[in-house]
Amino acid sequence: MIRVHQIKTSSRQREDIRAALLQKLNMPEADLIDFHLYRRSVDARGHHVTFSWTVDAKMKKKKKYLKHKDVVKKPNERFDFVPKGNIPLTNRPVVVGFGPAGMFAALVLSQQGYRPVVIERGSSIKKRQADVNRFWKEGVLDPESNVQFGEGGAGAFSDGKLTSRTKDPLLRKVLEELVHYGADPDILIDAYPHIGSDALAGIIERMRDDMIKMGATFLFDTKVEDVVTEEGALCALVANEKTIDCQACVLAIGHSAMDTVHALYEKGMRLENKPFPIGVRIEHTQAFINEAMLGDFKDDPRLVPARYTLTEMTSNHKGVYTFCMCPGGYVIPSAAQPGQLVVNGMSYADRAGTNANSALLIQCDASDYGTNLFDGERFVEALERKAYAMTENYKVPVQLASDYLRGQTSDHLEGVEPSYALGYSFVDLNTLFPPQLNASLHEALEAFERKVPGFVSSGAVLSAIESRSNPTVRLVRDKETRMSSLSGVYPCGEGSGYAGGIVTSAIDGIKSAQALMDRFAKCEVK
Repeated sequence: MIRVHQIKTSSRQREDIRAALLQKLNMPEADLIDFHLYRRSVDARGHHVTFSWTVDAKMKKKKKYLKHKDVVKKPNERFDFVPKGNIPLTNRPVVVGFGPAGMFAALVLSQQGYRPVVIERGSSIKKRQADVNRFWKEGVLDPESNVQFGEGGAGAFSDGKLTSRTKDPLLRKVLEELVHYGADPDILIDAYPHIGSDALAGIIERMRDDMIKMGATFLFDTKVEDVVTEEGALCALVANEKTIDCQACVLAIGHSAMDTVHALYEKGMRLENKPFPIGVRIEHTQAFINEAMLGDFKDDPRLVPARYTLTEMTSNHKGVYTFCMCPGGYVIPSAAQPGQLVVNGMSYADRAGTNANSALLIQCDASDYGTNLFDGERFVEALERKAYAMTENYKVPVQLASDYLRGQTSDHLEGVEPSYALGYSFVDLNTLFPPQLNASLHEALEAFERKVPGFVSSGAVLSAIESRSNPTVRLVRDKETRMSSLSGVYPCGEGSGYAGGIVTSAIDGIKSAQALMDRFAKCEVK
């Protein structure tokens, strides 16, 4: 088969796509045997809506059509991995953490007969949902079962967006598995695929149940407290004060398990500081975003709810950008530690909320927080504690974006009602951030208002603090073996500093599981 890009139509009808494909390649109908949709995007610029398609086509005279500039051979995207490991495992491999990286690492290990033991410090998804709902309604936080910790990881409560710039062929494996376990098949072709936080729960449960049938074991509410090594190699994990013999471990702990990171550091794991972003959530009405982005097409059901992406390099050389934009979504309480305030954003599958929100992040580096290891962690924790102290009972500190630029505390809203479940209090967010971060955010907001009139002046509300989009340290691993400085330990995912988001974390988890299987043969002991 061949892959054909840039097929343009004004509709989503298959017959129109077929006609446009034939016209693009100047192909007689007799040469086209069949085709399948691979990717769909939409362009509403100008005065009409255009769909752009990529299709995989089976045709006669393939060599002839491969000469076209938008035609390539269909790449092999089949997952046909065969383990090559020859070091016998005396115990089953362990996957620590069951967010996107851990889920997909455990899945491919299960599919290859390695029967992993999955250790997750948080609760299973149903109990976790109950704990999170209690926090959102009553402000009662469970430090071990919350938006950050539990089955599904932070991704389970962060919208289920699958957008990624990666060209890695494992992307198809991730999307196909999600569809297999219940995601909408449209994620296979959409340019901006999305599942929704509500739909993710069932997908996660079905995936876990299938792994159990393949021989995996799950230990929820089980926290890894220590590692046992011999001559720099892993030989056991200590979890809930019990020792679990283990030679090989995929470490997918997420970006909030800094207590585990410190324990690993004390046992000799090499770490390094890394830049990370920090900022706020900005909230508009979805109706404003639809009109600002789509103009005359603001009510077109094929295009709404609209989304946006904005970036700015400020004069003090800091990148400021929007991230995890949630159409028809909600700003959610996302704390994991008492006395610290964290916000995030999510949408449900229908994206039917009144508001749109997005992270508005400033890239931080050592000039902001210091050069010592864990200085970044201390910097973030101090800001989260400061944000918490600005209000009470996990209310969120908010300010009109226009008032933030003027340096005055807001005393009323202007059409955008904050969606944060635990209430809000007006503050001056200029007193939360250091001067250099305020300068960057001020400059970026002014630029975004010029790019999208009303981005600030339409009553947009800022909520703080968005601080968990990236970890503050990286768990260093070898580029070839993917192992850390502790032999047998494979750090992966967002929390280890090697991914950002559901898709890239899942891919990183798969690759770490493959690396483990290319070194170790499966344990045959039942």
